[in-house]
Amino acid sequence: MAPTFIDLTQLLDADIPIFPGDPPFSSRPFSTVPGDGFSVHALSCSSHAGTHLDAPSHFFSDGATVDQLPPSTFVLPALVLDVSHKKARECITWDSVEPAVDHIRPGIVVLFRTGWSRYWGRSILTTIGTTSPSSDTPSSSGMGPGGSTAHHYFDHPWLAADVAERLLALGVRVIGVDTMSPDQSPLPGPESAVIGSGGGETGIVEEEPVSDFASHTAILGAGGIIVENLTNLDLLQAAQDAAEPGAEVIVSLLPLKIAGCDGAPIRAVGWLQPRGSFL
Repeated sequence: MAPTFIDLTQLLDADIPIFPGDPPFSSRPFSTVPGDGFSVHALSCSSHAGTHLDAPSHFFSDGATVDQLPPSTFVLPALVLDVSHKKARECITWDSVEPAVDHIRPGIVVLFRTGWSRYWGRSILTTIGTTSPSSDTPSSSGMGPGGSTAHHYFDHPWLAADVAERLLALGVRVIGVDTMSPDQSPLPGPESAVIGSGGGETGIVEEEPVSDFASHTAILGAGGIIVENLTNLDLLQAAQDAAEPGAEVIVSLLPLKIAGCDGAPIRAVGWLQPRGSFL
């Protein structure tokens, strides 16, 4: 039986969240079927737009660029870790990883499911209750009952540097998240005045969150890869948890092969297959 593929990729459109200071995404018609007999679009974006990966050269001038990494780097067995209990801007510590440590082996991809993908591409303020607790996918039904706590996509939980370091010591070389970054993200633009966890009833943020990019430095400095802005990790986790003995999750995280580039958008997918039958 052919595997069922789970799409782990966010849609690229004009509404995607952009890391502060990065160029925006644009896809505009350049040629059209009515006018030219064929369709061509002009694309413009950051190398870190949407669901993408970071190559070591993203932080290290002598690090490998995306075109220097072999395809085998990006198609590997994976393990989804559920950290969706973590709150806005809460640190993900080793105690969230330790129960699964026996399943972590060299060469496996570790994916952290925070559930924050449900805040992707939405209005600046997202009210808890618009999504089912069992789903990481934004609801189209509008505001749900009960919740009133505002969240922003940039308010995601973040990874303690020692977690990245311990995973690297276990032989992990690819770490993925369903957030903007494994480190803390700044709040973008003037909207930060009404968003965040540090402002009491008004939500006013008195001090901009600051990141030292410790997880980026640890992972990329070791020659590893970071994958950001994943989605549907809840579906992949469900497949993982329901898998027959002897089956394992495989993910494909293949990037565009852009010469000399520090990262690239990817079309991430995951599926189940018998353990040991891959590569």
